[in-house]
Amino acid sequence: MRPVLLILLLLPLSGCAIPGEKYPIKLESEVTPSKVSLEESRDIVVKAKTTNIADKMVTVEVDVVESEGLNITRPRKTTFRLKPGESRIVEFRVSLNEDAVPGDYRIDVRARTSEGDVVLDKAKLRVYRKKTLL
Repeated sequence: MRPVLLILLLLPLSGCAIPGEKYPIKLESEVTPSKVSLEESRDIVVKAKTTNIADKMVTVEVDVVESEGLNITRPRKTTFRLKPGESRIVEFRVSLNEDAVPGDYRIDVRARTSEGDVVLDKAKLRVYRKKTLL
């Protein structure tokens, strides 16, 4: 019994989340289109939808983490307030840079409240090379 109690006491100190912990916001993200070729220049958009699931007003900042091979353009406004039940979508423009190679790219999306709660999500982008006829 003592080891279990000790583990429960140490979890918050180690930075681990306790199962069942609730956050005031929900974050969902997607990439459109989800597949692009290296040879085509296409507009790629990461949409981050943040929803206030708390019963009070919440201030949120949404951002994406830079990914190697990708250029991220942020909109001017990424911090906003949400009423209970309200959602907002923030769109980030993405382009391939000259270092991009075929493969799967993970774009980490983060929503942070003014109270310090952080919710993470990831969007996936597949980059491929068109097959050429010889």
